[in-house]
Amino acid sequence: MNRNFVTRTLVFAGFAAAAAAITGATAAEAAAAPTVYASHGAVYIKQAGHTTRLTADEVSKQPALSPDATQITYVHNETIWVMNADGSDQHQVSDRTGSAPKWEASGVRITYTATSCTGAPGTFRTGVNGGDASEVMAPSACVTEDAPLVGYING
Repeated sequence: MNRNFVTRTLVFAGFAAAAAAITGATAAEAAAAPTVYASHGAVYIKQAGHTTRLTADEVSKQPALSPDATQITYVHNETIWVMNADGSDQHQVSDRTGSAPKWEASGVRITYTATSCTGAPGTFRTGVNGGDASEVMAPSACVTEDAPLVGYING
């Protein structure tokens, strides 16, 4: 399991000392690990006891911090977006509506859930720059099929 993920999870739960013991970081380093969350449709980052609102509107949810803690993926207006951890460079990366974005360990791709070729939920993968078609990961019946066509939803 990724050290940053373990540290962020334990710190978010209030166990900075446990995070330090498990990951080899000091309690201060573990407590300084940033956490991201959504509240009332806005994305926030908390680091070193300071909370900063990163999104201006109230249509965002499900943020996830990248493995290196430099970027955040989140759902904005029901599509998948990415921004820098300081809130800059907010941009859409999915070509369809989706939910539950998760970073791959490499930090260069994001998986998310969206409607598949069967009409049921499926797993898709996209890069962090946007503009590319999402790759179908599951269900296996859809991997060789074209994904349902949708356009970018801006805003």
